[in-house]
Amino acid sequence: MRRGRNSTASGFSPLRAHADGHAPVIVASRFGTLTLQRQVFAPVGDGSHVMPGNAVLPPHQGIIITRGLQEWACLLPQDLSFATARRLLGWQPQPTPLLSDTMLRVLVREHGERVRHAELAVAEALLTRPDLADLTPKLAPSKEARGRAAWPPELTAAVEAALAAGTNRPPEGISVADWERVLARHQQEPERTTRQLRCLGPQVQPDEVLVAMDEVCTRKDAGGFWELRTARVTTTAGTRYVSGTGATFLTVLLALALLCAGRDRRLLVLADGAQWIRAWVLSLHQRWPATRMILDWFHLRKRCSEWASMFCRGRRAKKALLRTVYHHLWRGEVDAAIACLESHRPEARTTEWLDKLIGYLDARRPFIPNYGERRRTSQYIGSGQAEKGNDQIVAQRQKGAGMRGSRETSDALAALRTLVLNGDWDDYWCHRQMPSLLAT
Repeated sequence: MRRGRNSTASGFSPLRAHADGHAPVIVASRFGTLTLQRQVFAPVGDGSHVMPGNAVLPPHQGIIITRGLQEWACLLPQDLSFATARRLLGWQPQPTPLLSDTMLRVLVREHGERVRHAELAVAEALLTRPDLADLTPKLAPSKEARGRAAWPPELTAAVEAALAAGTNRPPEGISVADWERVLARHQQEPERTTRQLRCLGPQVQPDEVLVAMDEVCTRKDAGGFWELRTARVTTTAGTRYVSGTGATFLTVLLALALLCAGRDRRLLVLADGAQWIRAWVLSLHQRWPATRMILDWFHLRKRCSEWASMFCRGRRAKKALLRTVYHHLWRGEVDAAIACLESHRPEARTTEWLDKLIGYLDARRPFIPNYGERRRTSQYIGSGQAEKGNDQIVAQRQKGAGMRGSRETSDALAALRTLVLNGDWDDYWCHRQMPSLLAT
């Protein structure tokens, strides 16, 4: 029994109270709304109002939302706008909407916050355990990676002829980098068919853990951007996604990476080299020396192209400079690339952006490998998995034209989407189990 709407009345006896009207409560479910009329009693002794029916009802503020409806309220906004989700939830004929846009946001934020708190609590507890290396991570099964095709099907006959002739020059329509990789694999495994050689992509090795991480920005209500962080951790056993903001995200990712590393696996981090990522990798390396970070080749080229546009005098000068710079960087020759940029200083339109590019390369020197050699041996050189994670967790829902939102709502949507990708959705809603990094 509760005093008022939610407080408990002690020592209540119906014989010492009289009826004092009714107080309705609304129950919202997937099948519509139901109004319950509850009798209000006033104990004779103190004159307070008591509703005995509150003892069997969950906490409420005039409305009770069933768990089934809450699940739909958190599921639909992951792909649809709140207005569309509100309309679909009220598909049955009724005079008023089942839930308002504001209530949908409240439910999304509440459950997203619960997921975040549970993730952080599990991660912090794991990082204090001495037997962390002996535990098994909870991973979702992943499909076999399919590499990008090195040539269109109509060039297969030309490729077979070139391989039979043993020529080092690629057939027309095939890039030099792709041909080098095909030749290297053909020499190592001559029994491979042309169809197998056509799609030679990197794969995670049994002694390796791949961590692809990035950040994605969503628009604020009042202008500016929120930064959300995403990561995908992959082993031969499966994958797990992590999303969030600030230190909470980094703590969860650290616990997951160390959990997957076990006792003898190497950690390979693929990222764009942002300051916060490099700082996290440094802290990870202190705990797990078998850690290496690779600067994503696409982002490296993009940065060089953007900043070269700021100091080169025209497109021709930029193209000629970058041709040489890319040549050296592709081979991991950072000193040669910086020397090339220094030699361009007398011709630069401004030295400010030239110095920035040189400083960018110098600061990321440890993370710039021989990309050509890694590609020939079918090793990772790009963070495409991180970009895919950005799309699946954030961009597909929150990066549409004109979309804006609060940081809490944006992070909550990402938390719920991550719950789906990791296969934890049914456990959370059907069995009331919070997401865990450990396999049961």
